[in-house]
Amino acid sequence: MSFATIAYRYVLTYFLSLLYTALALIGLSFNYVKKVITDPGYKNLKLLRPNCLVDPKYGVHKYIKVNNVKLHYVESGDPSKPLMLFLHGFPEFWYSWRHQILEFQKDYWCIAVDMRGYGDSERPEAVSAYKIDVLVEDVRDLVRQLGRENFILVAHDWGGVIACKFREVYPKLLSAVIVIASMSLESFIYSIFNDSKQRKLSWYVFFFQMPAIPEQFLEMNHLQVFDKMMMVPGKDTVSAEDLEAYKYWFGKQFAFTPPINYYRANFRFDVLDPQKRFTDKVPMLVVRAADDIAIGPQPMEYMKQVYEHLDTLVVQGCGHFMQQEEPAEVNNIIREFLAKQKP
Repeated sequence: MSFATIAYRYVLTYFLSLLYTALALIGLSFNYVKKVITDPGYKNLKLLRPNCLVDPKYGVHKYIKVNNVKLHYVESGDPSKPLMLFLHGFPEFWYSWRHQILEFQKDYWCIAVDMRGYGDSERPEAVSAYKIDVLVEDVRDLVRQLGRENFILVAHDWGGVIACKFREVYPKLLSAVIVIASMSLESFIYSIFNDSKQRKLSWYVFFFQMPAIPEQFLEMNHLQVFDKMMMVPGKDTVSAEDLEAYKYWFGKQFAFTPPINYYRANFRFDVLDPQKRFTDKVPMLVVRAADDIAIGPQPMEYMKQVYEHLDTLVVQGCGHFMQQEEPAEVNNIIREFLAKQKP
C-alpha cells in the first residue's frame, strides 16, 4: 500500500473524528442546559437488576478465567450435546441471545458469554487489551477449558468480527460459523475507506476514536440510546424490561469505555484490496439485515471475494439487532443452515 493512500486515510479519519466530536459536544451542551432547567435530578439514575437477568429458564450463571481475564457466561442445555457458543456485539452482553438460548438449549449445549469488558466479565483498562488477536484467544481458551475441540460459533456485530478472525486462525475447531449483522474486520475497514455509503453508516467508528466524549454521548438522557437503537415501531420482541436489562449494566460507571475500546484498539489504515485467501471448507453463513443502520452491502461483497466457502443471506424488513428484533426468523435461519451441514 502506498504512502499516499495511508496518508489520505489518516487525514480522513482524524478529520471525521473531529467533526463528529464537535457535533457531539454541541448536542451534549444543549442537552445539559435543557436537563438542568427541566430535570435537576437527571443525574440520579438508579437502576435495579431486572428479574429477567436471573430467570433460570435461560440457564446457570458461571465464571471462568480465560486468557488471564475472568469471564461471565450463561450455560444452558446438555453438556453431552454439541457446543453452540454465542458471541454478542456492541453494545450488548449475553442477554442479547435470550431467544436463541431458549430455542437451541434442547438440542445443543448453549454457552452465551459476556466478552471481556462487558456485563459481569472483567474489564481490563488498557486499550491494547481489546485487540482482535487477544479477543480470539479468549474464545480459544474458553473452548479449551470447556473441554471441546469442535463447536458451532454464532455471533453478532463485534462478536461476528471476532468469529471471522477465529475462523481464519482456527478453522479446524469449527463445525460451523454463523455471522449475523456483522463482517470481518478487514472487510469493515476496507469498506469505510472505499465505499461512501458504508463510511456514512460508520460515522460512529470515527467518533469512537476520540477519548471520553463518546462515552458521555452514549450515557446521555438516562441511556436513551438503547430505546432508539433497539425499540422497533410496530414490533414487540424487545420489551421495556429488556431495555432495563441493558441499562442496568451500561448504567454502571465507565461501563461504555471497554466496549468502545474494541474500536480504538482495532482501527487500521493498511487493509488491502480483497483477494481469495481463506480456502478451508468451514461451513460459514453471513446474514445481513436489509434495514441495518450500521452495515451496508459492501462488506459482504468483500467477504465473498476473500472466503472461498461462504453462504450469504439478506433478511428483508429487519434491522441491525436482528436476533432480538426477529428471533423466530433468525432461529429458523440458524437451524436450516446447520441442518444442511449434516451428512
